[in-house]
Amino acid sequence: MATLVESQAPVRDQGDSPSAGPLPWHPASRVLFRFVFVYLGIGTAAQWLLAQLLRSVGVPETAVLSVSRWWALPPLTDWFATNLFGIEEPLGYAPTGSGDTVTLWVAAFSWLVVAVVAAAIWTVLDRRRTDYRRLHSWSRVLLRFALAGALMLYGMVKVMPSQMTFALHRLIEPFGDMTPMGVLWSQTAASEPYEIALGCAEIGAGLLLILPATVTAGALLSTVAMAQVFLLNMTFDVPVKLFSFHMLLLSLALLAPDGRRLATVLFSGRAAAPSSAAPLFRTARANRFTLVVQVLLGLWLLVTTALEGWDAWHTYGAARPRSPLYGIWTVTEYSVAGQQVPPLLAEPNPFADPTAARPRRIVFDTVDGLHLQGLDDRLTWVAATVDPGRRTITLFRDPAGQWQLGKFTYEQPAPDRLILDGTLGIRQVRMVLDEIPLERFALIERGFHWTQQAPHLE
Repeated sequence: MATLVESQAPVRDQGDSPSAGPLPWHPASRVLFRFVFVYLGIGTAAQWLLAQLLRSVGVPETAVLSVSRWWALPPLTDWFATNLFGIEEPLGYAPTGSGDTVTLWVAAFSWLVVAVVAAAIWTVLDRRRTDYRRLHSWSRVLLRFALAGALMLYGMVKVMPSQMTFALHRLIEPFGDMTPMGVLWSQTAASEPYEIALGCAEIGAGLLLILPATVTAGALLSTVAMAQVFLLNMTFDVPVKLFSFHMLLLSLALLAPDGRRLATVLFSGRAAAPSSAAPLFRTARANRFTLVVQVLLGLWLLVTTALEGWDAWHTYGAARPRSPLYGIWTVTEYSVAGQQVPPLLAEPNPFADPTAARPRRIVFDTVDGLHLQGLDDRLTWVAATVDPGRRTITLFRDPAGQWQLGKFTYEQPAPDRLILDGTLGIRQVRMVLDEIPLERFALIERGFHWTQQAPHLE
């Protein structure tokens, strides 16, 4: 859609005199535009922007999810899943936290087929049309704001670190036990300034996309940022590959019409001609009004994504509440029914309940749970609450906290010592824990140095 699309001035409607009008688009450009308009415009950008706007005005999440489900073309997607891809299980349209579910991939294929068929029919029915300059300008508005909203949201949860949040248990987790995504998330979260810088780039690209005069700069910055994100998602197996790929496609679609002008500036050293994209309306007054609306919409997206980022930052991000017993604690004594249980490593049993064995360490990080590290260094998250008023720790079998697993009272005779006494299942358990100073870990203690006599790679 890009360099094949000629941007000639002046812009005239189809009914104007052919001799005075701009040059017609290449036939391939017209077909490509029709395909991109359906797939990226209607199938992708429109759904993103609508969902974000509905959330921003307080529409219930159930209604937003219903719209997103409808946009996934369930009848067609289900048919393709069963008859083309041989998927026997019913597709699930509820969000799972992954952007690479089977449903989303098949839905993307459905839109791909719809776009191909629609472009073919459109080409036959509108074969005498020589260009789509004004529709192209309107479609760019849709792509700009859909991409800007996504960039601002992803940028905000990095500027207010919550997408990649430092997790205390990573300090004691064996590196080889981490997933590739866990490694990527941990290395980013280990440096908040780095994460914030990534977010600033995404927010900056989103802001530049708001004004028509800076769209090229915004699309260029977004292309670079999204290329890096897509590469990381592909190489670290992050389940946002499909979404980040579409963000990259939107960036390229916005950048493509200026590809020839950019090449002129970058590689020839000559000044590029000004952009001559068709205005949205015939009159200057209507175009000025539209510009004001675009600015207001951009500010609305900026404010609402900032509020969403602020909420995420305080709910599950770096500013989230910490456990009253925040820290990493080593279990130095462990007894069941008065009998001491020594720290002996048994044969691995994948069916054993990790909460029933003596732990090596307990990590208190967030207010909704804790991590138990077994003697084999395996980490298990358990839903739990700490009540500092009653000095109790309650463990649950389920994240909702409906089924109790155990309950302890605790004493803290010293800031770095805990004594837990209570029940775990049907057993009477007593534990003594000593806190590990976080300064022991080089990742915490090392800090920043302008001068270094030798690299520290330990």
